[in-house]
Amino acid sequence: MIEAARFNDNLKLAHEEEIRNPVNGKVTTEPAPQQPSNVPADLQTAYRNLFAACQDQAAFFAKDHTEYGQRLHAAHIAWQDFIVLANQLVLQIEAFAQEYDFDEHTPGNGYRSFVYVTNACVSHGISICRQLSSTRSALFFRKKFYMKEVEACSQLLSSICTCLQYLLILRQWSAHTGDLFACGNHTAEQLFELGDTINQYCFYGRCLGFQYGDSIRGVLQFLGISMASYSESYYSQEGDGTIVKTTRSLWTSGKYLMNPELRARRIVNISQNAKIDFCKSFWFLAESELMHKLPSIVGSSIKINRLIELPAEPLKLPRRKDFKSPEHPSSDVNQNQGDTDFVDIPVPTAHLGPGVPVSVRLLSAKRRSGMLGEGRYRGWNKPSPASRSILFHCHGGGFVAQSSKSHELYLRDWAVALDCPILSVDYSLAPEAPFPRALQEVYYAYCWMLNNTELLGTTGERIVCAGDSAGANLSIGVALKCIEQGVRVPDGLFLAYCPTLVSFVPSPARLLCLMDPLLPFGFMMRCLRAYACPAQETLQQNARHVEDAAEIRNAQKSNVGSLNSSRRTSLARSPLTPLEVNPDLDDESSDTFASASASYHSHTVERTELPNSEGDGSSCISFEDDSQPIVHYPVEISADTPKDPASAAYIDSFLDKYLIDTATMEVTEEADGQAQPVQVNGHAKITADEDILVETGRDLIAIDTLQGRLQEAVNNITKTLTRCTQSNEIHGGGAMGQQDVRNMDALIARSPSEEFAFDVPKDPFLSPYWASDEWLSQLPETKILVSLSVKHYFKNNSYPFNLFKTLNMDPCLDDCVMFAKKLKRLGRQVNLEILEGLPHGFLNFTMLSNEAMEGSKHCIKSLQTLLQVTPSTKTLDDEDSSSPSASLAAS
Repeated sequence: MIEAARFNDNLKLAHEEEIRNPVNGKVTTEPAPQQPSNVPADLQTAYRNLFAACQDQAAFFAKDHTEYGQRLHAAHIAWQDFIVLANQLVLQIEAFAQEYDFDEHTPGNGYRSFVYVTNACVSHGISICRQLSSTRSALFFRKKFYMKEVEACSQLLSSICTCLQYLLILRQWSAHTGDLFACGNHTAEQLFELGDTINQYCFYGRCLGFQYGDSIRGVLQFLGISMASYSESYYSQEGDGTIVKTTRSLWTSGKYLMNPELRARRIVNISQNAKIDFCKSFWFLAESELMHKLPSIVGSSIKINRLIELPAEPLKLPRRKDFKSPEHPSSDVNQNQGDTDFVDIPVPTAHLGPGVPVSVRLLSAKRRSGMLGEGRYRGWNKPSPASRSILFHCHGGGFVAQSSKSHELYLRDWAVALDCPILSVDYSLAPEAPFPRALQEVYYAYCWMLNNTELLGTTGERIVCAGDSAGANLSIGVALKCIEQGVRVPDGLFLAYCPTLVSFVPSPARLLCLMDPLLPFGFMMRCLRAYACPAQETLQQNARHVEDAAEIRNAQKSNVGSLNSSRRTSLARSPLTPLEVNPDLDDESSDTFASASASYHSHTVERTELPNSEGDGSSCISFEDDSQPIVHYPVEISADTPKDPASAAYIDSFLDKYLIDTATMEVTEEADGQAQPVQVNGHAKITADEDILVETGRDLIAIDTLQGRLQEAVNNITKTLTRCTQSNEIHGGGAMGQQDVRNMDALIARSPSEEFAFDVPKDPFLSPYWASDEWLSQLPETKILVSLSVKHYFKNNSYPFNLFKTLNMDPCLDDCVMFAKKLKRLGRQVNLEILEGLPHGFLNFTMLSNEAMEGSKHCIKSLQTLLQVTPSTKTLDDEDSSSPSASLAAS
């Protein structure tokens, strides 16, 4: 670990001495050495420098006849071949990559992303070669360490070349259409069958995060180690206690930190075999009690942070005047033909049935007039007036994990910078609640917001829907629902790294998930399957749940009272549940105070007068409900009589002293084979039975001796240490379920095409890319940001519009590009902003990374344009520098 830290420090020192060289717009190290004459002439500058460095290293270590020296020599020789191949493939892709750009001012698509990745790999290799040259003659030169580094970089470039060859196949499939998605009958299975097997180990070992900036790279390495260590605890045996699991987690954390190759094998193992339950469990670590309190400690200070539980009751909204009834409405649309002025909004019913309340979180930097729970104000202590705008937010998490609380850190920054309320929805998650449950709940929450804007501290003059990842997909779905049913369409959409086609149709950018540290290929496929194609077991379980809930609702009133304590009936609460306030308020250093859960079960909510606990000119306090629901567990009734403690202790001491280790005898019997029973006096007897008494006597005599007791103690300690440090196997589904996947070398030949055994329906509410031109033409005017030149594209502020933001390293990049092209073809005004060097889900790392914090600043500027908010006189950098999270990221 010390050597690894020293190596990273030396790399940073080498970067400080770099000179400018065009590799992804970055700089490479010192001036290139004088190159031999046998360097290929067609190599690009950076590739030529790396090739020459490899030649120099190969010539130097050819004289070293040690094992590590010869391996270094061979690795540099092989590296040269991959450099030449990568250069040829990159030149071929660069020749046509611009054909798939959104426009000439916005260079970005999956082809360009892989060129960026290849150049980043070359730049990373140059840095390592320079570091190797400066230390290879040192007295304490560690050949083994650098041998592994060079071999890892060589294997990395080899795997990238395989991916580039897949891109050329995709190019052949779409050469005449200009479509980033494979058209016709081409499938992902066909793509992976035509190419070589990709070695994913190199992407998650020593080179993990090579394509990102330094601060992001450190975060990704930490998450990789955490994922591998958490899997050891998650897949531990049921009998292991908390101490054993904790010890194993600490032990494996150090193991995966010291051994990157072992970490890579474990991560690939998890990606290929772990089920969706592990994905949910790992991502829900952000929902722990410690992480819940973190935003209020390090995040921006806000006054309102309240969890609101919406009642499960139908809503009625005014219909848009320009609404035209669709010719073929969907089955869940209530067009209310008898009343053309209003539209009925039903409660969500899919999978979980009606009666389940929807939770939303209200965040605001100021207390505003009319907000829920703010009570009356006396004298000159008046709240701020209602905001003219509001941001409706949907969190990401692959449709299966996370909540508004796990996204609260950057939402606090947004609430302060935008100076308007934010309403974030906690929708139900897959696989328990697959499509369309989440969309129904988000749409219901949006309609409730339209009906109750005055209770949220806003006049609702301007409403913008925002979301990242899965939340961005749901935001588009809400807008399409509004268009279909005649409800007020939001004035703008802000979509960050949005999947618009929920199906693994092959595209260049989607191949990036083969090396994505946060969204591995297996994780992405299982999330899509859990949300879009749930298992039959899940559907049957949901159907039984709906039937049980219906029986409860239809039961007699006399029986309802006795069932109120059950967990299932608690989902269907009475619409008359009053507002409850906890007088015991937590008055610690946080700006947010905790209260009991508040449920609002009617359109009219009485204001509650509350005492003032602050001296900031207000007469009420803010609330936050993070408490977990009380779960009643059934009491287990056993027919066994309780044992006397004294008798139990005597029996335990007797067994510890005299009982033979049954596990040892079982292993001995298995080793001796299955002996055939012999009939002796009418009873079955094996040939080894006659030796049992003799062996038992010997063991008892050995235990009574001092040497025997010491040996027994050593054996017990060894068994305990083995239990605490051993790795547990991960079984996948199907045939892999019976394989001991601790033998991870066998997994390298597994093709990713095995993950595509499911079909996704072409539903526009699931995949907005399939929406009709009629619906897409009614979306708000589309503005996808291009770089920072926002002001040149928004001269007419009267138009509503959308803002799409994506990343050049995001598997969803092609989704955004193709969706923007489709809107542009329909005559919509579209612009696209592509941020470089940020991973999928970067908004969750604003506290840990400078690059992520800069990305969040771009989002704030885009939202200010959408909401038509005038930025304050204090610059955005000044606002962020005052935030504790920004200070941590800067440090």
